[in-house]
Order: sequence, then structure tokens, then C-alpha cells
Amino acid sequence: MPEDHDAPRWGSRRAIVTGAGSGIGTAATRALRELGVAVVAADIDAEAVAVVAAETGSTAVRLDVGDSAGWAAVVADHGPFDIAILNAGIATNQLRPDESLPVLGLDDERYRRIMSVNVDGVVLGARAVLDHMATTGFGDIIVTASIAGLVPIAPDPVYGLTKHAVVGFVRSLAAAVDNHAEPIDLAISAVCPGFADTAIIDAETKDRITEAGLELLTPEAVAEVMVRALTERRNGAQWVLWPGLPADEYSWNDPIAGLLPPGLGGDV
Repeated sequence: MPEDHDAPRWGSRRAIVTGAGSGIGTAATRALRELGVAVVAADIDAEAVAVVAAETGSTAVRLDVGDSAGWAAVVADHGPFDIAILNAGIATNQLRPDESLPVLGLDDERYRRIMSVNVDGVVLGARAVLDHMATTGFGDIIVTASIAGLVPIAPDPVYGLTKHAVVGFVRSLAAAVDNHAEPIDLAISAVCPGFADTAIIDAETKDRITEAGLELLTPEAVAEVMVRALTERRNGAQWVLWPGLPADEYSWNDPIAGLLPPGLGGDV
């Protein structure tokens, strides 16, 4: 990937940020606007995202990220984009009966909803913006994953499932870019924070985390790493954030690396 000075200047770029109505999405919107990037701030909560847009000078749109028609409309009306921050996410949060295994309290509707937001929202969002990026030969996609996409998360296995899925998607799509017959200057990466102080974690869970001696990351700290990922453009990277440690790219120790034939594998 080229150095940052070879990329278009921030002020000439256009971004979409999902889940922009709160938390990491709000912080990412603010950080990009401070760099001069034109931002479309998207969220299913129209009122919340309107407030963020007014505060940051961005454009607000209501978007259900699991709706492909909604994505098509946003790109047609407000695109194209050469930056996509696919950040929208939800957790199942305490849906199990007391002292039972986690998935036993997860009904079909909530299961389908978390899959729609956390997995479909990433795949549909990437598909919606990739056409322009591939045509122009340039773009950046950042996916908000989680440390739960790299290690087990016993309290919420379905959330862990969705984050493992998007980490695998990022790695595989990045490999597809690297293996493409015609060079494309796309950088696709995932940001994998530990516990962050956002609405995705309920108050009771936050209390348990702090009582255990763990620190909650600020949304601004996560957004700062997103900007670093956009600057350094390490295709296929998973950026790990943990309180007290420097943010860095996750290193896989994969015993099957190199076993797939050229064109099917990539840097697995």
C-alpha cells in the first residue's frame, strides 16, 4: 500500500460512518470531520444521528444497515464514498435465564437482529461501497470488530460469533484484493477493541468489568486508532486495543498458513 502522502488529501475524501448516533460512531464522525473529510453519518436512530450531524457538520441519514435497499438508496443519494467505517453493532446482553447457558435465553427475533446488524451490516455495507472503490481503484474500509472476534467471549457467544465472522470477512476480502488480477489500491481492516464505554454494554455489565479491575476504553481512543488505520493502510490488519497497551496489529500464529494454492489463500 502507498504511504499516506500518495493518498488523496483528507479534504477531498467522502466517508460514511454507520452507528454514528452514539459511541464509537460519533467519535469517528467527529475525528474525520476534524480532518476535513466530508461525512455521511448513518444510524437507525434518526433523532440521535441528527444531533451528531448538527454538532459535527456532517450529513445525517437514517439507515438500517441490514437492509440492502437502504444501502442502495444512501449510496445513490449521498455517495459515492472512498471511506467506509462499518461500525454499527449490537450485543445480546443478558438474554439468558439466571444460571443457564447463554443461548438458551436468545429468541429467534433477537438472534436474527444481531446477525442482521453485526454481520449483514458489514457485508451489505462493503458491497455497497466497493463498486465505486473498485472502479476508481482506491478506497478504505474499516470494520468495527472486537477483541471478541479474536478470543472467546463466554458471556455472549452469539456476539462472539458475529465478531469472529467479520474478522474472517475482513481477512478474506483483503486477501481477495491482494490477489486481484489488476492492482487495486484498497485497504480493508478491522479494529478490535476490548471493552469500550458505549451503549453496546449495559450498565450492569460495565459495573462488573470495572469491579474486576478492567478499564473501559473511550470511544475517542477507538476513533483515534481508526484514523491511524486509515493513515497506515495495512490491508487485512486487525488492530487490537486494550487499556494500558499500545494499539497494534494482531499477529496470527496459523499452522496452516501457505497450504492453500495461490489465488485461494492469501496471507492467512
